[in-house]
Amino acid sequence: MCKTADDVPRGVGTGTITAAVRSLLPNHPVCNEALNLAKSSLPASILYHSFRVYFYAQAFMTIFQDTDPTDPTPASIARAEPHVLFVACILHDIGTSSVYDSVPERFEVVSADVAARLLRSHAIPEPAVRDAWLAMSLHTSPGIAERLGGTVRALRLAVRADFGSYPHPPAEYVPGGAEAMNAIRWQLPRLEVEKELGDSVANQAISDPQKAPKASWPGDLVRAKREHPGWDGVNKGF
Repeated sequence: MCKTADDVPRGVGTGTITAAVRSLLPNHPVCNEALNLAKSSLPASILYHSFRVYFYAQAFMTIFQDTDPTDPTPASIARAEPHVLFVACILHDIGTSSVYDSVPERFEVVSADVAARLLRSHAIPEPAVRDAWLAMSLHTSPGIAERLGGTVRALRLAVRADFGSYPHPPAEYVPGGAEAMNAIRWQLPRLEVEKELGDSVANQAISDPQKAPKASWPGDLVRAKREHPGWDGVNKGF
């Protein structure tokens, strides 16, 4: 069983979230609990990445709804509530924390399970919980997540945008506009997120092969780490 905020030892994280960034978050108690969990469990680089992903994903959701006729999401599927999207984004990499080393699932699924339990504890409707779970569990699945639309597509493209394989959304679509983009640039620095995230995923999976199925992103990272044992930079499979 995956752990929730109540199970996590405090003081693990190193990131600082400024008042300016906090002011841009959805006003819902589930967001506060998700943020506390992320802050206590993740290194600053992955925490800041997760924040940037939220801002980008919210922007992509707006773009899909307002301007993108190619969005495959059926019109009957409602746009994700901001607080649900925030939980999905801020916790999408929580499974890489050492807190979850002993959970025998790939980190994407661990993250999705943690978020789903947290959302249910706040009486979030089950369709929204499932939407968040799918978005998180599929966020490293290229060519699939992009085609599913809605929250799944928004989270996937936001992750890609933060790692440079998809264009950043225009500032006017980001919650908080130019102010938020300025906060992203100066108050949520990249640090060494590619190295720390890649190392966290690969090291977990080397200790527990169940976390790195073949033909998965974790599997690619493990394979690259083994092929280049003396390499100390960003994992070549990233």
